[in-house]
Amino acid sequence: MKYLTATTLVACILTGVQGFTLPDEAAAALTFYDEMSKVGPTWANALSSWHCPTPAASSNVTCDPCGMDSWWGNFVHLGCRGGTTEDDATIPGVGIVTNLHVTDLHITGPVPQQACVFKNLRELDLDGGNMTGTIPEFLTTCFPYLNELDLSYNQLTGTVPAFISAITTMTELELESNQLTGTIPPELGSMPNLTSIRFENNKMVGTIPSSFSDLSDTLFILFLYNNDFEGDLSVVSGANLGVVSTSYNPKLCGMVPASVRWAHGYNPLNTSLGMPCM
Repeated sequence: MKYLTATTLVACILTGVQGFTLPDEAAAALTFYDEMSKVGPTWANALSSWHCPTPAASSNVTCDPCGMDSWWGNFVHLGCRGGTTEDDATIPGVGIVTNLHVTDLHITGPVPQQACVFKNLRELDLDGGNMTGTIPEFLTTCFPYLNELDLSYNQLTGTVPAFISAITTMTELELESNQLTGTIPPELGSMPNLTSIRFENNKMVGTIPSSFSDLSDTLFILFLYNNDFEGDLSVVSGANLGVVSTSYNPKLCGMVPASVRWAHGYNPLNTSLGMPCM
């Protein structure tokens, strides 16, 4: 099979042929493939479908990463769901890469800065891998429209950085099952659209920041399971929580707010919730 490179794609662009992918977005996808294939065999395997020609049934051109499908593109793990970050996800892709889901494929290395070629991402899901290193600051500058960040089930270290709060469009922050340490940055409480926070199965410590009371209008999912958090949960008493996990935090204590007690999944196992904080 003949593989097209970003250079070959440019030639197609000059002829006015682009299919369902905007020219710069198609070039970005091929550049990402070229760069990540050099990182190691796990990435090369994950992106093995990222080549041209793409299936003729889904496009009118030979190299069309997005294709005509509204959910997933011709390049597996890539999605082009609508033209802007505000569009409904069921709108057929009009050429902009909005979703990158490379999950459960044991990818290695750090969180890839090479993904910055996708300037309009709404979802970056790289869970279920073996990535190492810390959560990088380039996420805030490269992906200003991000709704979901999922780096769970990797081997990331360091702390949850305060700069994540700069991505004000984010609704879902999923960092569970890593090796993260330190406390929850209070800056997260300033994120106006945050509905889901998942920190379970890390090595985090400290109290739930008082700023979390500012999330009362949005926060629906809060997973704290299996860390070393401490103190009470009164700061989320005003939230309309639907799902929580609190167990295996021996130092969590104090009166249990109704918002926590009646949420799905609440279990005080191996905590001191319901007992006075000493």
